[in-house]
Amino acid sequence: MSIIRKLLIQGIRSFDPQNQDIIEFYAPLTIIVGQNGCGKTTIIESLKYITTGELPPNSKGGAFIHDPKLVGESEVKAQVKLRFYNVSQRSMTCVRSMLLTQKKATVTQKTLEGALSFDSTPTEDKVSISSRCADLDAMLPEQLGVSKAVLENVIFCHQEESNWPLAEASVLKKRFDEIFAATRYTKALESIKTIRKTQAVDIRVQRTELSHLEEKKGKAERVRIELQKTNVSVESYTSRINNALSQEATVTAQIEALTEQLQEYMSLRTVVEGLQMSLEQKAASFKELEANTAILDVATEELQRMHSEITQKIASQDSDAQGRRDECDSLKAKLAEAQNNMYGILSEIGHLQGAQASLEEKMLNRLAVINEFCEKHNITIDVSIDAEKRAIECTTRLVGMITGADKERETIRHQAESEEKKLQLEVDGVQQKIYSFNGTAEMSDAQHGSNTAEIAQVQAKHDSLLVDAAEISMV
Repeated sequence: MSIIRKLLIQGIRSFDPQNQDIIEFYAPLTIIVGQNGCGKTTIIESLKYITTGELPPNSKGGAFIHDPKLVGESEVKAQVKLRFYNVSQRSMTCVRSMLLTQKKATVTQKTLEGALSFDSTPTEDKVSISSRCADLDAMLPEQLGVSKAVLENVIFCHQEESNWPLAEASVLKKRFDEIFAATRYTKALESIKTIRKTQAVDIRVQRTELSHLEEKKGKAERVRIELQKTNVSVESYTSRINNALSQEATVTAQIEALTEQLQEYMSLRTVVEGLQMSLEQKAASFKELEANTAILDVATEELQRMHSEITQKIASQDSDAQGRRDECDSLKAKLAEAQNNMYGILSEIGHLQGAQASLEEKMLNRLAVINEFCEKHNITIDVSIDAEKRAIECTTRLVGMITGADKERETIRHQAESEEKKLQLEVDGVQQKIYSFNGTAEMSDAQHGSNTAEIAQVQAKHDSLLVDAAEISMV
């Protein structure tokens, strides 16, 4: 509990500006008695001024300071000094000074620098605080343990303002709110409500953004899955194209081999036909020779000689004929073999033609697949080029699209991760602020309870003082 010890007054109203009047207060009660106009009210006004910094009513224009005309001076310096024990029972001193200047037609009042000091103790040195670097009006009530409203309206209430309980309802409510610190509590509640409302709006906005980001993340996942499917489809089409190209090369090689065999067969067939024509010519010549042969009447020796010559000639011709027959048999065998080869070649040609037709159908299907893929993915390819170059160009552009899609997917993924981290930090910050606001509200409730209890104690002390004053009046 704080205790007022001494009050020094100089140059205030009727107090002499040349002398310092000191009033000492005693516990538990100090009664001030005096004639009218001797300065009893000035003491209360000085106490109110030194503790709150508020001048008494109707004191503008220097009415609160001693009149310079009465002392024949142009300036009067007024000072109020208060020595008291604060709530920690440490001795403190507060000094407030004013200056009143009398000019020809006007009077100017000026507040000088004030000071609040902690008196020295055996363990601590003296500490002074100037009004230039601190708000004495806020520090004094805090050191006294009493609010400024209680000091103004209850403890040091001026007699001209003592009828404030009979004022209008709005004025009365305002005074009571100031006394019981309800305004600060109400403002704190309004501030908490406003902050909660703002934070709720921010949370809704952040949740909306989070839902949008989740939607974008899902879209990115769907794009990634579709890209994977597209990659698999492209690999399948590429494999099919490579297989078709290899089959085309194989079939082309087989067609070239069969064409060479067919040419060889045609040359052998021409040789066989020539040999048959030669054989037929020789047979016709032999028959003609046999038909033209006549019986000659010659001697036996001549016949024998001719017989032997003819026999030799026949043997030679038989030998030639046998050779020709052997050659003909060989040619027939070769002809049969060539025919068999021709039939095999014709069969192989049929197979190859079927394979060529299948390959052409596959190439048409490949071209249709390429056109469908290009139309689906908005790829423009020159239709004047052949199918192979078109497939290569489509594959090249597809690889470029896949690369771009991979880069875009990585970019979207990095952005989504960054946004997710940022939103998480903001959500954590919002939650921290909510926890802080809840803690502030709890502290405000606790402070309100403490203020209520303190007001009750002050009211009890006030009632006790009124009772003591009544008893003293009766005595």
